Amino acid sequence: MSITASESVELKEKDILHSSRLGVFSSDAAEYTASIDIDVKLLSSVVAINSAHVIMLAERKILDRKIAGQILNALKQIPNDFEMKAELEDVHMNVEDYVISKIGNDSGGMMNLGKSRNDQVATAIRMALREDLILLAKSIVKLEKSLLVQSGKYSASVMPGYTHLQRGQPVTLGHHLLAHFDSLDRDFSRLVDCYLRTNLSPIGAGALSSTGFDIDRDRAAELLGFDSVLENSLDAVSSRDFATEAIYLCTQTMTDLSRLAEEIILWTTREFSFAEISDEFASTSSMMPQKKNAIVPEIFRAKTSQVLGDLTAAMGLMKSLPLSYNLDLQELTRNLWSAMDKAIVSISILSDVISELKFSVDNMMEAVKSDEFLFATELADYLVEKHHLSFREAHNRVGKLVRHVASNNSGRGQITTASPKVLSEILGVTIPAEELKLIFDPKLALQRRSAVGSPNPRLVKEAVKKRRESISKHEATINSLEDGISESRELLSSAANSIEKLGKGTGSLGR
Repeated sequence: MSITASESVELKEKDILHSSRLGVFSSDAAEYTASIDIDVKLLSSVVAINSAHVIMLAERKILDRKIAGQILNALKQIPNDFEMKAELEDVHMNVEDYVISKIGNDSGGMMNLGKSRNDQVATAIRMALREDLILLAKSIVKLEKSLLVQSGKYSASVMPGYTHLQRGQPVTLGHHLLAHFDSLDRDFSRLVDCYLRTNLSPIGAGALSSTGFDIDRDRAAELLGFDSVLENSLDAVSSRDFATEAIYLCTQTMTDLSRLAEEIILWTTREFSFAEISDEFASTSSMMPQKKNAIVPEIFRAKTSQVLGDLTAAMGLMKSLPLSYNLDLQELTRNLWSAMDKAIVSISILSDVISELKFSVDNMMEAVKSDEFLFATELADYLVEKHHLSFREAHNRVGKLVRHVASNNSGRGQITTASPKVLSEILGVTIPAEELKLIFDPKLALQRRSAVGSPNPRLVKEAVKKRRESISKHEATINSLEDGISESRELLSSAANSIEKLGKGTGSLGR
């Protein structure tokens, strides 16, 4: 919104922010410093904060109940599509300006008594963020469910396990997907911790040193659904660690899942042929008609980098800000909403990708059976157990055998292609053919693993069952957080109704 020069004089009289201490505000400066574009997200929170603050002032007999009722009535009239003025800088001044326009300055001008934009914006961001955190929690649980379904379905499906993107030992697909589940589950725990630190109330801290009026910060916090107040007034208005923590949470979660996205891209190539991505999440080439590109996971990788950029920007912004409030903090909010929006949407759609992913059990098993190097550790363990070699000596002998086979078989990893004589000479022991066959049996190799967290199909099935119980607990946690917000809204509405009645029927006081 631009302000013409001819309108500037009139604005000085009408602008509740710039009409006293300062002269006419530059229209360019107004557009440059305004936060109207991101404040839309805060509107409902700001209305609730003003309502709670006014109720508290009335209950403490700091504000006349009739005036409080008028203010509450005016606040209820603010439409969801409320059009804000850029020259008023932000949602806070626009809401106050609206109330004054409805009931006059004598009554409406009392709404900001005992509080500041500084504590109000800090409170509003926390209120909006906690709702976003709940949405993020739901996206995480949705993806966890998708991973568990596939983990259970493929609990016994053998595939190569990798280190350094080189084949290492056999695992199962179910076990592999559970690894991503467990990583994501820690992200959920971080989210709950972040929510607890977010759900603290700054309102009543004022601009930086609270107020001389005998306010009740605990009451305002209760009406807004906070667990408690953020005590120190300087800290309350200027801290944004809850926001940078939330951006970090998004970054960590997206980074964890970007690894999964990368694996989906690899697995769906012809080189791997372990899986096929659904047409819903793929695209083809404008030139090469045979192509089926996993574009959704590719965009997920890119979004992860963007969220990391939000974290870098936010931390860079905070590193040199003196106490207490500085308008730089306004720009951090952009990074916060950017990171949250990307994470919520990205994790949800990745869940859909996982649900529709089709795995080739045969191709994965063939990759294992055609590469006996995957069982080199099994062979070394056999030498330790049956022939009492030290593990390092067994490791050395099997390594020499692998080198011999690789150099004499075009690098292909079929150890059993070596003659019994060569095997005996290099290993220093004779292994019966039937025992050698058992060593290279992938299913037996997995069954031999009985330690907690092993890829033994039996243990994988048990792990899937256990993690379903975790999801039930997560859903209960989410419901509890949502209930807390809902209950506070009902409490706020009830308290407002009891005071609003005194403001009804008095008519507008004009301006």
